[in-house]
Amino acid sequence: MEISYKLKEINKARDFILNNSLYKLILFEGDLGLGKTTLIKNICQFLGSSDIISSPTFPMLNIYLGKKDEEIFHADLYRVDNISDLNELGFIEILENDSWIFVEWPNKFKNIFQKNYTLLQLTEISNNERKIKIINHEF
Repeated sequence: MEISYKLKEINKARDFILNNSLYKLILFEGDLGLGKTTLIKNICQFLGSSDIISSPTFPMLNIYLGKKDEEIFHADLYRVDNISDLNELGFIEILENDSWIFVEWPNKFKNIFQKNYTLLQLTEISNNERKIKIINHEF
């Protein structure tokens, strides 16, 4: 299932993601600069977070608070080189809970996602238009 949207229609993209993702673990694939973090920021705000949402490229993991202080996890695996880096962050344990978990650049570590997840594939149609394809994976 897929949708295209203009960058100014980010709420349309967010609603499509939340209405069609079967799982709270959502993996974001797409080239640099396509708006993965921007989408995650919009989703987190919709989920009630008033935290400053930013790319966790250097810390690798950000934790935000949503409605009723529910934790929302946002990981960026772009700079992660090996599984031990993820273990040091406690990332494997985070995957075991039922919170919202958004992961950018999951490609190198797809084998660690041993639970149901939603994969979002972002592609560029033009400078101001994107396409999102959603694939729900069940174990």
